[in-house]
Amino acid sequence: MSTQQQVATQIWNYLTSIGWSQEAVAATLGNMQSESGIVADRWESDDIGNMSGGYGLVQWTPATKYISWAQNNGLVYQDVISQCKRLEWEVVNNQQFYHPNMTFRQFTQSKQSPEILADIFIRYYERPLNPNQPARATQARYWYNLLKDNDNTVEEGDLEMFIAKCTGGDVNQYIKNGSFVLFNLNRGTYSILNGQSQVDAVTEGYQLSTSKSLTKGSMSYLVITNLIMGAKLDYRG
Repeated sequence: MSTQQQVATQIWNYLTSIGWSQEAVAATLGNMQSESGIVADRWESDDIGNMSGGYGLVQWTPATKYISWAQNNGLVYQDVISQCKRLEWEVVNNQQFYHPNMTFRQFTQSKQSPEILADIFIRYYERPLNPNQPARATQARYWYNLLKDNDNTVEEGDLEMFIAKCTGGDVNQYIKNGSFVLFNLNRGTYSILNGQSQVDAVTEGYQLSTSKSLTKGSMSYLVITNLIMGAKLDYRG
């Protein structure tokens, strides 16, 4: 089971990779900590299966609001990234966040302090009966200070660890000698490609030197060839 910090880092990496400001992500994490302990598979009051109660990182209520959406979109509803994708969908469709002078997208881009944004999130996204919960602002500052230097930059030797971190799993079980992996840096997902023609189809016209660093914002896709112990890594964008 992942620790709270590991899950928070996974959320941080995903949301910052799709353009959220660090301050907005920290504010969201501060609220998630109070809502669910930053546990994706958390049911309100630990009443497992109660679809009328809250569920997930931000405790969508009723639980069906999120779970039905995830299932309809072919997502594993317990998954951290699936829940981040729900947040992403809410931003695009301006759902759940109701502020008189700010859209959800504007919130995600804001550079106001984590404390101010945490207060905005509880008042206009979570909307509990008692919105005066200063602990959330304190928690937001904690996550900001802890993760603000996590810039998602990866060097050649760290690539395997980077993929495992972003996918939330052990990448070794997915990669075998001779296979190809298409890794979408912006979405934190990957898929196995079989055959050089499939690789060429997504890499044609692009080449990235292995001597360069990569960031989640600078490249949309990577193809890793023969990712095995001692093998040369071939990055293609």
